[in-house]
Amino acid sequence: MQAGERRQPGRAPRAVAATAELEGLRGAYLELLKLSLCDLAGPSTVSVWKHTDGTLLSRELGADELDIRVAGVDWPLHGTTMAGLQRLDDLQACVEAVVRDEVEGDLIEAGTWRGGASILMRATLDALGADRTVWVADSFQGFPTADEALAPIDYLAVPVDDVRANFARFGYEQGVRFVEGFFEDTLPGLADQSWSVVRLDGDTYEATWTTLQALYPGLSAGGYVIVDDYGALEECRRAVDEFRAHHGIEDPIENVDWTCVHWRRSSSAAIEPGPPPRAPRAAPLQPVERAHRDAHVVSIHERNLMRDKELLQDEIDHLRERLAAAEREVAALRRHPLRGPRALTRRVRGLLP
Repeated sequence: MQAGERRQPGRAPRAVAATAELEGLRGAYLELLKLSLCDLAGPSTVSVWKHTDGTLLSRELGADELDIRVAGVDWPLHGTTMAGLQRLDDLQACVEAVVRDEVEGDLIEAGTWRGGASILMRATLDALGADRTVWVADSFQGFPTADEALAPIDYLAVPVDDVRANFARFGYEQGVRFVEGFFEDTLPGLADQSWSVVRLDGDTYEATWTTLQALYPGLSAGGYVIVDDYGALEECRRAVDEFRAHHGIEDPIENVDWTCVHWRRSSSAAIEPGPPPRAPRAAPLQPVERAHRDAHVVSIHERNLMRDKELLQDEIDHLRERLAAAEREVAALRRHPLRGPRALTRRVRGLLP
Protein backbone atom coordinates (compact mmCIF):
# COMPACT_ATOMS: atom_id res chain seq x y z
CA MET A 1 0.00 0.00 0.00
CA GLN A 2 1.45 3.35 -0.99
CA ALA A 3 1.86 6.04 1.67
CA GLY A 4 -1.45 7.67 2.41
CA GLU A 5 -3.43 5.18 0.30
CA ARG A 6 -6.69 3.94 1.76
CA ARG A 7 -8.39 0.82 0.45
CA GLN A 8 -11.91 1.19 -0.88
CA PRO A 9 -14.93 -0.85 0.31
CA GLY A 10 -14.89 -4.38 -1.04
CA ARG A 11 -11.44 -5.01 0.41
CA ALA A 12 -10.43 -8.62 -0.23
CA PRO A 13 -8.82 -10.66 2.57
CA ARG A 14 -5.52 -11.12 0.78
CA ALA A 15 -2.04 -9.61 0.72
CA VAL A 16 0.08 -8.44 -2.22
CA ALA A 17 3.17 -10.04 -3.70
CA ALA A 18 6.58 -8.67 -2.79
CA THR A 19 8.79 -6.94 -5.34
CA ALA A 20 12.51 -6.30 -5.43
CA GLU A 21 12.04 -2.60 -4.67
CA LEU A 22 12.19 -1.48 -1.05
CA GLU A 23 8.73 0.09 -1.18
CA GLY A 24 7.28 -3.12 -2.60
CA LEU A 25 8.89 -5.22 0.10
CA ARG A 26 7.67 -2.85 2.82
CA GLY A 27 4.13 -2.83 1.47
CA ALA A 28 3.99 -6.62 1.08
CA TYR A 29 5.24 -7.14 4.63
CA LEU A 30 2.65 -4.80 6.14
CA GLU A 31 -0.15 -6.39 4.11
CA LEU A 32 0.82 -9.85 5.34
CA LEU A 33 1.11 -8.53 8.90
CA LYS A 34 -2.43 -7.14 8.79
CA LEU A 35 -3.77 -10.49 7.61
CA SER A 36 -1.94 -12.19 10.49
CA LEU A 37 -3.23 -9.71 13.07
CA CYS A 38 -6.79 -10.39 11.92
CA ASP A 39 -6.20 -14.17 11.79
CA LEU A 40 -6.84 -14.22 8.05
CA ALA A 41 -3.46 -15.56 6.90
CA GLY A 42 -4.34 -19.24 7.34
CA PRO A 43 -6.82 -21.57 5.64
CA SER A 44 -9.52 -20.98 8.29
CA THR A 45 -10.50 -18.60 11.05
CA VAL A 46 -12.85 -18.84 14.03
CA SER A 47 -15.38 -16.25 15.19
CA VAL A 48 -16.72 -15.60 18.71
CA TRP A 49 -20.11 -14.23 19.64
CA LYS A 50 -22.29 -13.83 22.71
CA HIS A 51 -25.24 -16.21 22.84
CA THR A 52 -28.65 -15.06 24.05
CA ASP A 53 -28.09 -16.98 27.29
CA GLY A 54 -24.96 -14.88 27.98
CA THR A 55 -22.38 -17.55 27.18
CA LEU A 56 -19.73 -17.17 24.48
CA LEU A 57 -19.65 -19.55 21.54
CA SER A 58 -17.28 -19.92 18.62
CA ARG A 59 -17.51 -21.32 15.13
CA GLU A 60 -15.39 -21.40 12.00
CA LEU A 61 -16.23 -18.75 9.41
CA GLY A 62 -17.08 -19.99 5.95
CA ALA A 63 -15.27 -18.68 2.90
CA ASP A 64 -18.32 -16.55 2.07
CA GLU A 65 -18.33 -14.99 5.55
CA LEU A 66 -14.83 -13.51 5.67
CA ASP A 67 -16.20 -10.06 4.86
CA ILE A 68 -17.36 -9.73 8.47
CA ARG A 69 -13.74 -10.08 9.63
CA VAL A 70 -12.53 -7.67 6.95
CA ALA A 71 -15.08 -5.15 8.23
CA GLY A 72 -14.26 -5.80 11.88
CA VAL A 73 -17.77 -6.93 12.79
CA ASP A 74 -16.98 -10.11 14.73
CA TRP A 75 -14.71 -11.09 17.61
CA PRO A 76 -11.83 -13.29 16.43
CA LEU A 77 -10.94 -16.30 18.56
CA HIS A 78 -7.23 -16.21 17.69
CA GLY A 79 -6.59 -12.79 16.14
CA THR A 80 -4.88 -9.96 18.01
CA THR A 81 -7.32 -7.24 16.93
CA MET A 82 -11.06 -6.82 16.39
CA ALA A 83 -10.51 -3.85 14.08
CA GLY A 84 -10.66 -5.73 10.78
CA LEU A 85 -8.68 -5.06 7.63
CA GLN A 86 -10.43 -1.86 6.55
CA ARG A 87 -9.64 -0.09 9.82
CA LEU A 88 -6.07 -1.41 9.81
CA ASP A 89 -5.60 -0.10 6.27
CA ASP A 90 -6.73 3.33 7.41
CA LEU A 91 -4.58 3.22 10.53
CA GLN A 92 -1.52 2.38 8.45
CA ALA A 93 -2.31 5.27 6.10
CA CYS A 94 -2.66 7.70 9.04
CA VAL A 95 0.73 6.66 10.43
CA GLU A 96 2.34 6.99 7.01
CA ALA A 97 0.79 10.42 6.56
CA VAL A 98 2.06 11.90 9.83
CA VAL A 99 5.56 10.55 9.14
CA ARG A 100 5.52 11.85 5.59
CA ASP A 101 4.23 15.27 6.67
CA GLU A 102 6.61 15.41 9.65
CA VAL A 103 3.82 15.85 12.18
CA GLU A 104 5.44 15.78 15.60
CA GLY A 105 4.48 13.42 18.40
CA ASP A 106 4.23 9.83 19.52
CA LEU A 107 1.32 7.50 18.81
CA ILE A 108 -1.13 6.10 21.38
CA GLU A 109 -3.94 3.58 21.42
CA ALA A 110 -6.37 3.83 24.33
CA GLY A 111 -8.13 0.47 24.52
CA THR A 112 -5.99 -2.20 22.88
CA TRP A 113 -7.38 -5.67 23.81
CA ARG A 114 -4.63 -8.02 22.51
CA GLY A 115 -2.57 -5.21 21.00
CA GLY A 116 -3.01 -5.83 17.26
CA ALA A 117 -3.63 -2.25 16.13
CA SER A 118 -0.70 -0.96 18.20
CA ILE A 119 1.52 -3.69 16.74
CA LEU A 120 0.65 -2.39 13.28
CA MET A 121 1.51 1.18 14.30
CA ARG A 122 4.89 0.03 15.63
CA ALA A 123 5.55 -2.05 12.50
CA THR A 124 4.63 0.83 10.17
CA LEU A 125 6.95 3.21 12.02
CA ASP A 126 9.81 0.71 11.90
CA ALA A 127 9.25 0.04 8.21
CA LEU A 128 9.53 3.80 7.59
CA GLY A 129 12.54 4.20 9.88
CA ALA A 130 10.59 6.62 12.09
CA ASP A 131 11.92 7.05 15.63
CA ARG A 132 8.74 7.49 17.68
CA THR A 133 7.18 5.67 20.61
CA VAL A 134 3.91 3.74 20.53
CA TRP A 135 1.98 3.99 23.81
CA VAL A 136 -0.45 1.19 24.66
CA ALA A 137 -3.07 2.16 27.26
CA ASP A 138 -5.57 -0.29 28.69
CA SER A 139 -6.84 -1.62 32.00
CA PHE A 140 -5.49 -5.03 30.92
CA GLN A 141 -8.19 -6.36 33.27
CA GLY A 142 -11.24 -6.10 31.03
CA PHE A 143 -14.18 -3.82 31.73
CA PRO A 144 -14.79 -2.48 35.26
CA THR A 145 -17.47 -3.96 37.48
CA ALA A 146 -19.78 -1.06 36.60
CA ASP A 147 -20.28 -2.61 33.15
CA GLU A 148 -22.41 -5.57 34.16
CA ALA A 149 -22.74 -6.93 30.62
CA LEU A 150 -19.08 -7.05 29.57
CA ALA A 151 -17.13 -7.05 32.84
CA PRO A 152 -17.55 -10.78 33.57
CA ILE A 153 -16.24 -11.88 30.14
CA ASP A 154 -12.72 -13.25 30.59
CA TYR A 155 -12.21 -13.27 26.81
CA LEU A 156 -12.14 -9.45 26.87
CA ALA A 157 -9.69 -9.27 29.79
CA VAL A 158 -6.20 -9.71 28.37
CA PRO A 159 -3.35 -9.36 30.92
CA VAL A 160 -0.54 -6.97 30.08
CA ASP A 161 1.98 -9.84 30.01
CA ASP A 162 -0.05 -11.53 27.26
CA VAL A 163 -0.08 -8.31 25.24
CA ARG A 164 3.68 -7.88 25.71
CA ALA A 165 4.11 -11.45 24.48
CA ASN A 166 2.08 -10.63 21.36
CA PHE A 167 4.40 -7.70 20.59
CA ALA A 168 7.45 -9.89 21.20
CA ARG A 169 6.15 -12.65 18.93
CA PHE A 170 6.05 -10.18 16.04
CA GLY A 171 9.49 -8.81 16.97
CA TYR A 172 8.37 -5.49 18.46
CA GLU A 173 9.71 -5.29 21.98
CA GLN A 174 11.39 -1.90 21.50
CA GLY A 175 9.77 1.51 21.11
CA VAL A 176 6.64 0.54 23.05
CA ARG A 177 5.38 1.81 26.41
CA PHE A 178 2.49 0.24 28.28
CA VAL A 179 0.10 2.32 30.40
CA GLU A 180 -1.74 -0.03 32.74
CA GLY A 181 -4.95 0.95 34.52
CA PHE A 182 -8.37 2.47 33.94
CA PHE A 183 -8.26 5.61 31.79
CA GLU A 184 -9.52 8.02 34.44
CA ASP A 185 -6.59 6.97 36.64
CA THR A 186 -3.80 6.88 34.05
CA LEU A 187 -4.41 9.14 31.07
CA PRO A 188 -4.45 12.49 32.93
CA GLY A 189 -0.81 11.74 33.73
CA LEU A 190 0.00 11.90 30.00
CA ALA A 191 -1.29 15.44 29.55
CA ASP A 192 2.21 16.83 28.82
CA GLN A 193 2.93 14.38 25.98
CA SER A 194 2.86 15.27 22.29
CA TRP A 195 0.89 13.05 19.90
CA SER A 196 0.60 12.61 16.16
CA VAL A 197 -1.95 9.75 16.22
CA VAL A 198 -4.53 9.12 18.96
CA ARG A 199 -6.63 5.99 18.52
CA LEU A 200 -9.61 5.60 20.86
CA ASP A 201 -11.40 2.35 21.60
CA GLY A 202 -12.97 2.92 25.00
CA ASP A 203 -16.62 2.11 24.15
CA THR A 204 -18.34 4.08 26.93
CA TYR A 205 -19.17 7.77 27.23
CA GLU A 206 -16.90 8.28 30.24
CA ALA A 207 -13.92 6.44 28.75
CA THR A 208 -14.22 8.30 25.45
CA TRP A 209 -14.56 11.74 27.08
CA THR A 210 -11.72 11.05 29.51
CA THR A 211 -9.43 9.97 26.67
CA LEU A 212 -10.20 13.02 24.53
CA GLN A 213 -9.86 15.37 27.49
CA ALA A 214 -6.46 13.95 28.41
CA LEU A 215 -4.92 13.38 24.98
CA TYR A 216 -6.46 15.81 22.48
CA PRO A 217 -4.68 18.92 23.89
CA GLY A 218 -1.35 17.21 23.08
CA LEU A 219 -2.32 16.29 19.52
CA SER A 220 -0.17 18.20 17.02
CA ALA A 221 -1.74 20.08 14.13
CA GLY A 222 -1.90 17.60 11.27
CA GLY A 223 -2.33 14.69 13.69
CA TYR A 224 -5.17 12.20 13.59
CA VAL A 225 -7.88 11.24 16.06
CA ILE A 226 -9.31 7.80 15.27
CA VAL A 227 -12.49 6.68 17.08
CA ASP A 228 -13.23 2.99 16.72
CA ASP A 229 -16.81 2.83 18.04
CA TYR A 230 -18.29 6.13 16.81
CA GLY A 231 -20.89 4.48 14.58
CA ALA A 232 -21.60 1.37 16.63
CA LEU A 233 -22.08 2.84 20.12
CA GLU A 234 -24.36 5.83 20.71
CA GLU A 235 -22.70 6.83 23.99
CA CYS A 236 -19.26 6.91 22.35
CA ARG A 237 -20.62 9.04 19.50
CA ARG A 238 -22.32 11.41 21.94
CA ALA A 239 -19.09 11.88 23.91
CA VAL A 240 -17.17 12.73 20.73
CA ASP A 241 -19.85 15.11 19.45
CA GLU A 242 -20.16 16.90 22.79
CA PHE A 243 -16.39 17.21 23.16
CA ARG A 244 -16.05 18.67 19.66
CA ALA A 245 -18.93 21.07 20.25
CA HIS A 246 -17.58 22.17 23.64
CA HIS A 247 -14.18 23.01 22.14
CA GLY A 248 -15.42 24.35 18.80
CA ILE A 249 -13.71 21.62 16.77
CA GLU A 250 -14.98 21.79 13.19
CA ASP A 251 -12.47 19.56 11.39
CA PRO A 252 -14.57 17.24 9.19
CA ILE A 253 -15.21 13.73 10.46
CA GLU A 254 -14.44 11.09 7.83
CA ASN A 255 -15.97 7.62 7.84
CA VAL A 256 -13.48 4.77 7.78
CA ASP A 257 -16.01 1.94 7.74
CA TRP A 258 -19.40 1.14 9.26
CA THR A 259 -18.33 2.28 12.76
CA CYS A 260 -14.86 3.85 12.77
CA VAL A 261 -14.21 7.52 11.97
CA HIS A 262 -11.25 9.85 12.06
CA TRP A 263 -10.48 13.50 11.71
CA ARG A 264 -7.26 15.42 11.22
CA ARG A 265 -6.57 18.31 13.53
CA SER A 266 -6.03 21.51 11.60
CA SER A 267 -5.57 23.97 14.46
CA SER A 268 -2.82 24.25 17.02
CA ALA A 269 -4.98 26.43 19.29
CA ALA A 270 -4.84 25.39 22.92
CA ILE A 271 -7.60 23.15 24.24
CA GLU A 272 -8.55 24.14 27.76
CA PRO A 273 -9.81 21.54 30.22
CA GLY A 274 -13.59 21.43 30.26
CA PRO A 275 -16.06 20.57 33.01
CA PRO A 276 -16.63 16.89 33.71
CA PRO A 277 -19.34 15.49 31.43
CA ARG A 278 -21.26 13.97 34.32
CA ALA A 279 -21.25 14.03 38.08
CA PRO A 280 -18.07 12.56 39.58
CA ARG A 281 -18.23 8.87 40.45
CA ALA A 282 -19.18 8.05 44.01
CA ALA A 283 -16.41 5.44 44.04
CA PRO A 284 -13.43 4.69 41.78
CA LEU A 285 -13.69 2.04 39.09
CA GLN A 286 -13.01 -1.47 40.28
CA PRO A 287 -11.75 -4.44 38.27
CA VAL A 288 -13.52 -7.79 38.31
CA GLU A 289 -11.95 -10.32 40.66
CA ARG A 290 -10.79 -13.18 38.45
CA ALA A 291 -9.51 -15.93 40.71
CA HIS A 292 -9.25 -18.34 37.79
CA ARG A 293 -9.24 -16.59 34.44
CA ASP A 294 -10.74 -18.84 31.76
CA ALA A 295 -10.54 -17.34 28.28
CA HIS A 296 -11.52 -20.59 26.55
CA VAL A 297 -14.51 -20.15 24.26
CA VAL A 298 -16.61 -23.24 23.61
CA SER A 299 -17.29 -24.08 19.97
CA ILE A 300 -20.75 -24.95 18.69
CA HIS A 301 -19.52 -28.51 18.14
CA GLU A 302 -18.28 -28.73 21.74
CA ARG A 303 -21.57 -27.29 23.03
CA ASN A 304 -23.57 -29.86 21.04
CA LEU A 305 -21.36 -32.65 22.35
CA MET A 306 -21.84 -31.42 25.91
CA ARG A 307 -25.63 -31.36 25.42
CA ASP A 308 -25.55 -34.87 23.94
CA LYS A 309 -23.45 -35.97 26.90
CA GLU A 310 -25.99 -34.49 29.32
CA LEU A 311 -28.85 -36.31 27.55
CA LEU A 312 -26.94 -39.59 27.61
CA GLN A 313 -26.11 -39.10 31.27
CA ASP A 314 -29.78 -38.50 32.05
CA GLU A 315 -30.69 -41.70 30.18
CA ILE A 316 -27.95 -43.64 32.00
CA ASP A 317 -29.19 -42.32 35.36
CA HIS A 318 -32.75 -43.37 34.46
CA LEU A 319 -31.60 -46.86 33.45
CA ARG A 320 -29.63 -47.17 36.68
CA GLU A 321 -32.74 -46.27 38.67
CA ARG A 322 -34.74 -48.94 36.79
CA LEU A 323 -31.97 -51.48 37.30
CA ALA A 324 -31.82 -50.71 41.02
CA ALA A 325 -35.60 -51.13 41.28
CA ALA A 326 -35.41 -54.45 39.44
CA GLU A 327 -32.64 -55.64 41.73
CA ARG A 328 -34.72 -54.73 44.77
CA GLU A 329 -37.65 -56.65 43.37
CA VAL A 330 -35.49 -59.72 42.66
CA ALA A 331 -34.10 -59.58 46.19
CA ALA A 332 -37.63 -59.42 47.59
CA LEU A 333 -38.69 -62.41 45.52
CA ARG A 334 -35.76 -64.38 46.83
CA ARG A 335 -36.80 -63.63 50.40
CA HIS A 336 -40.48 -64.49 49.72
CA PRO A 337 -40.68 -67.03 46.85
CA LEU A 338 -44.52 -67.07 46.79
CA ARG A 339 -44.80 -63.30 46.64
CA GLY A 340 -44.22 -63.19 42.91
CA PRO A 341 -46.87 -65.76 41.88
CA ARG A 342 -49.42 -64.25 44.26
CA ALA A 343 -48.85 -60.79 42.84
CA LEU A 344 -49.16 -62.17 39.31
CA THR A 345 -52.44 -63.94 40.25
CA ARG A 346 -53.85 -60.67 41.61
CA ARG A 347 -52.94 -58.87 38.39
CA VAL A 348 -54.57 -61.55 36.24
CA ARG A 349 -57.73 -61.56 38.36
CA GLY A 350 -57.92 -57.85 37.98
CA LEU A 351 -58.07 -58.25 34.21
CA LEU A 352 -60.88 -60.80 34.28
CA PRO A 353 -64.53 -59.63 34.06
